Amino acid sequence: MTPRTSATRTRRTRPAATPRTRATPPAAWASDHGSMTIEVAFLLVLLVVPLFYLVGTVGRVQAGAYAVTAAAREAGRAFATADDLGAAPARAEVAAALVYRSHGFADGQGSVQVACVDGDCLAPGTAVEVSSQISVELPLVPDFMRGRVPTAMTLTSHHTEPVDAFRGGGR
Repeated sequence: MTPRTSATRTRRTRPAATPRTRATPPAAWASDHGSMTIEVAFLLVLLVVPLFYLVGTVGRVQAGAYAVTAAAREAGRAFATADDLGAAPARAEVAAALVYRSHGFADGQGSVQVACVDGDCLAPGTAVEVSSQISVELPLVPDFMRGRVPTAMTLTSHHTEPVDAFRGGGR
């Protein structure tokens, strides 16, 4: 065996490490370029379209709820302020129809029924009970689903309108 001298000693060194930066992605990422755009577009359609449908449906049902409540109230006021009992039902129907139209419902979609609480409907101090009803069609329900899922919601409202206690006979 020969003794090792400093001249014969070899030095082991590590190969120089190449620094990774964010500008140089690994080679495995090269095949994934552009797929995020496709994924976002797919998820956008998958999540946003049902969300728009839900918002539209809830908005239409809420419009029906406002319409049926306002129709009952306005029909009661129109009935209770009529000059005679003969004109009162027609005034109530017209008032309810105006409310339904102002909320985006067609003529005939809603109905109103008026009943007298205490005998004479227009006697001072009595009250008039009004019930209104509307059927709200849910939007974008296909025809083949009509027998399987509910396609309309029926909304009702009840209102009691007092007749003015100081109502005079000589109006």
